Amino acid sequence: KRKLPSLKETEAYIKEHNLKVMDPLSDYGFKRLLASERNKDILMHLLNVFISDDTGIITDISYLPTEMLGIRKEDKFVRYDLYCKNQDGRHFIVEMQNGKQANYADRLRVYTSLATVQNMDKKDKYYERVPKIYSFNIMSYDMPEFKGKKRFFSRIYNKDDDNDIFTKNIVYYFVELSKFAAQLETLDMSDERNLILYMFTNVVYLQEEEVNTLTPMQMRFYEECQISNFTNMEKQDYVKSLMDYPSVHEMVECERKEAKEE
Repeated sequence: KRKLPSLKETEAYIKEHNLKVMDPLSDYGFKRLLASERNKDILMHLLNVFISDDTGIITDISYLPTEMLGIRKEDKFVRYDLYCKNQDGRHFIVEMQNGKQANYADRLRVYTSLATVQNMDKKDKYYERVPKIYSFNIMSYDMPEFKGKKRFFSRIYNKDDDNDIFTKNIVYYFVELSKFAAQLETLDMSDERNLILYMFTNVVYLQEEEVNTLTPMQMRFYEECQISNFTNMEKQDYVKSLMDYPSVHEMVECERKEAKEE
């Protein structure tokens, strides 16, 4: 990884690449947009429009440490992109996955299991207050597990052989942005889910005439992505993240093309 660029190098990079809007799919962009106290209204809106059927309406979010150690010294250490809980004490793990990763489903199983155990009340002898864990994953690619399925939002419960839900206390959610992008022209853009996903995939491409039609929440999203609103340090951190990683939008465009061809 590169060292932090100087302010002069940062401004030169921004000018050379004509950067005006932050890419929310970049590692830095995702965390700046959703993992900061000032933007928790955007995070709550995102979770509410996708998963409130299971969790109830989220009215407040508290951010929790994203690094978690195992129970024993030799256990695996994990780092979440974003980890928080709501006003009812329900826990949310939010991940942005930019590149395909083997065994991602098992990785999530470890994440939710560790979050469950680490937040157990030691005085709860009868497992009456086991924490509820929700894993929300935004994917920039098509997951192999959902191959052949057109929908871009999937919800995974524990179910029995009769397809009846065994428990809703651990739920996995997946948003596949490439499938969303491929279906964009046919989607109902009055749907709140589609509106916020549109911002994730298209905010860097918005033209002035389109900005004037944004909903209030979309405008909040757009304003937080404006590089002109960044401090000098934020600009340096963002440019460093771009230098460290290739543009995620190149991958999204590739996936969009492949999905359309299929």
